[in-house]
Amino acid sequence: MRETLRDAWEWFANLPHRYHGLMLGVAVWVIWMIVGFWRMVLLAVLVALFYWFGRIWEQEGSVAGIAERLLAQLANRRRPRDGM
Repeated sequence: MRETLRDAWEWFANLPHRYHGLMLGVAVWVIWMIVGFWRMVLLAVLVALFYWFGRIWEQEGSVAGIAERLLAQLANRRRPRDGM
């Protein structure tokens, strides 16, 4: 079973990217038809948000690193600026 899945994945990974895009487009269309436009927009926003979170997680190496970075940015924003 695992070998069959591995073979299927290798076949899929070796396809030209235009077919990956085609399959993604069909999947998005099917989801759109099932859940509707606004729910699809919400889903796209959530996917983008979690993709962004995953990229930052890869860069920082841990969730604690992300929390430190975000808290430092918030602390810098709330600090009053001199001369204004």
